[in-house]
Amino acid sequence: MRGFVVMVVLNLVMFVLPAQAREPAEVVKEFQTVLLEVMKQAESLGYEGRYERLKPAVLASHDIPFIARLTVGKYWKTFSKEEQALFLRMFEQLSVAAYAGRFDGYHGEQFTVLSQKPLPRDKVLVETLFTKANGEQLHFHYLLRAVGKDWRIINITVDGVSDLAVKRAEYTSLVKDQGFSALIDKMKEQISRYANGR
Repeated sequence: MRGFVVMVVLNLVMFVLPAQAREPAEVVKEFQTVLLEVMKQAESLGYEGRYERLKPAVLASHDIPFIARLTVGKYWKTFSKEEQALFLRMFEQLSVAAYAGRFDGYHGEQFTVLSQKPLPRDKVLVETLFTKANGEQLHFHYLLRAVGKDWRIINITVDGVSDLAVKRAEYTSLVKDQGFSALIDKMKEQISRYANGR
């Protein structure tokens, strides 16, 4: 009887306690593992196959809505609700398309997690090393923020070049000079280029 009571109590405790959040470095490592697996099967999967395999991994590791809003800065509030929804859909498609289009083969590349550094405002910087088959190395710095009980990537800097900064400069300039429609057209063009291997 005592053993039964202990089992019941343990089950209740397990049920009540929140799930343990992943470490930021683990979020990055899990994503990079999927990315390498897709790279190894790149030819047999084709672009569409890579896109479908990478989409859930991207959404599980990146804070896409947050990144999208940052890329347009103050202009986000000028968009209508319909425009905001359309922009978020397009940004999600473009984010996945970029990975599916860029990582289209495997030649012995490897990712190595080097460090995890806490930053102010519930953010963490994870540094990884991308080593190509020829020995060339690129430093990937992932900035993550706490989202609920987990962590999400909000920016990637490769050898000093911030993806968020590049997109923000391009998108805000486009909206300012040509308007929302021009931004959406540009994103559609970028997605098409990735899909066609350009």
